Amino acid sequence: MKAAYFPIAKTRIFSRTGIGVIFFSFILQLTMLAVIPKPDKVVICILENHGYPQVIGSGAAPYINQLAGMGANMVEFYALTHPSQPNYIMLFSGENQGVTTDAVPSGTPWSVPNLGASLIDAGYTFGGYSEDLPGVGSNVASSGAYARKHNPWVNWQGTGTNQIPASCNMPLTMFPTDFNLLPDLSFVIPNQDNDMHNGSDPARITIADDWVRNHLEAYVNWAMTHNSLFILTFDEDNNLYQNRIPTIFVGPMVQSGNYLANGYHHYDHLRTLEDMFGLPYAGASAAADPIIEIWKTTGIEQPSGEALRVILYPNPVKENANLVISGNVKFATTLEFRLFDILGNCVKKQSILNYTGQASIPFKRDDLSSGIYYWRIHEKDEILSSGKVILD
Repeated sequence: MKAAYFPIAKTRIFSRTGIGVIFFSFILQLTMLAVIPKPDKVVICILENHGYPQVIGSGAAPYINQLAGMGANMVEFYALTHPSQPNYIMLFSGENQGVTTDAVPSGTPWSVPNLGASLIDAGYTFGGYSEDLPGVGSNVASSGAYARKHNPWVNWQGTGTNQIPASCNMPLTMFPTDFNLLPDLSFVIPNQDNDMHNGSDPARITIADDWVRNHLEAYVNWAMTHNSLFILTFDEDNNLYQNRIPTIFVGPMVQSGNYLANGYHHYDHLRTLEDMFGLPYAGASAAADPIIEIWKTTGIEQPSGEALRVILYPNPVKENANLVISGNVKFATTLEFRLFDILGNCVKKQSILNYTGQASIPFKRDDLSSGIYYWRIHEKDEILSSGKVILD
């Protein structure tokens, strides 16, 4: 939950003890489970290596922009790292599992928690459909334009604890035309010729846009009348937009619009899916924020276009980062950046003096330990913006 929606409650809870924060988080978790609807089917398509400004508003991607108009367009949504493979694994399991490159991971099949195994353990069905995968259960590194680095569930393929049956790892040719036969949740992965990875812009953007329309428009149209959901997202940007990526939710349970709450990323996406199906949390998703303001059943209004916009990048932070702030505020010209650990303890404060509508200030990690932290921008006791940062 973004603090801007309940500034009084959030201000109070972060001035109390860690026990208060844990109790509040427990109550908030129950609320999340109540307000996030469970679609009958969920299909998630992941495209490659493009930032939000390259796609949203681009004439090269008419269908993707049509989807953005139909559904919830997440204006401030971020990938977590570079290169591709760790992002896929983080979205699927809440951790990078020690993977920092696109090379075939070692030590697989893994046995740590993940979205696919959690769905199966809870009695739901899961499937992944990868274009050019040579056969069901294949674990090859590449085939045609297929790349294993874009297929995270193959790293859990097995019969042990938290592992996923080979039958869930399918070629795209097995994606059913009768959408009632889809798994409860599935991923669709185009090959590298069709996912904006190969080629050059704007041609590859248009190729991917056409691919999504040709392969998934029928499902999107069906979903709108069958209580089902389509999610389009990207693995990462092209290193030019602070890893800000397009992410769109489309379905009859979604309130369409441009959602400006900033700081959402792959762990928040995973947490939202887990809450949607009532699943246990994998890895860092336990401390993530579920996306709740986009659902028609919540009654929570999205922030207006006048909301304070804040970007902290790069995120995750290794040493230093930048805090970029824009937007008007009603109060004094002095703001304060506050950083909290996961128990609600304020571990860092930084004044932002003479704020007049735009600011860029350095953020220094100093001696803080690695982990997940939450930041807030305050004017006196009012929270104007909030988000999450990972210190590597």
